[in-house]
Amino acid sequence: MRLIAAVATSLILSLALCPAAAGAAAGQEGSSFAAAGPDTVQTNLWLARALFADIVREAAAVLPPDSASVALRPRSKHTAQPLFDTAVFAELTAAGHEVLLDESDVAATKTAPEVRADYEFRYYIEDVDLSYPRVGRRFGLWRRWLDREFQAVVQVTVLEKSTGRLLLDRRLTRGYADRIAARHFAAVDAPAYDFTTAEPAEGGMRAILEELVVMGALTGLVAVYFANSGN
Repeated sequence: MRLIAAVATSLILSLALCPAAAGAAAGQEGSSFAAAGPDTVQTNLWLARALFADIVREAAAVLPPDSASVALRPRSKHTAQPLFDTAVFAELTAAGHEVLLDESDVAATKTAPEVRADYEFRYYIEDVDLSYPRVGRRFGLWRRWLDREFQAVVQVTVLEKSTGRLLLDRRLTRGYADRIAARHFAAVDAPAYDFTTAEPAEGGMRAILEELVVMGALTGLVAVYFANSGN
């Protein structure tokens, strides 16, 4: 029953957290991001990039269909910034726009040299989180599978520079959940960033020892029961 409940929870999270993430993780037609092949297990780095690309696609939908210059302006430093910048550049250039990088501090009191552009793409990365919340084990010892959950939250503002009109000011969230075989863990867990690697739940030696104690206690109880029954 616990296994069935875990599978159901994983499927619900895949749909509830992000209806569009499944498409992002599998690749979408017209995207500059390479699509995944069928029946492939994607690395955490690939998934983070896919979630970012899906966020950028939604934000970029407010831009005009014709070519425009867009200033990319991060609102604060984050370890995910290089990967997000790459996603923005890839998606906007694929749509025919020119991308310019403006690293001046939006909140700074001192005026920085202005990057001339038709539009401004401001973003603030609130959260990028990976976890392995549930682990299935064989005989309470060896991992059989791991549930994987990924979420990215980015506040995006798109501004039309000539008029000052806000085209978008929204907190965009994308999530993905799946279950991977334990043998794939070493391949998908990517130490490239702190948000692409995580320690699985129940993954330490302490948990294994706890399982051994429980199994030993149960074995002892069973042995005592049959010993008493024999008498």
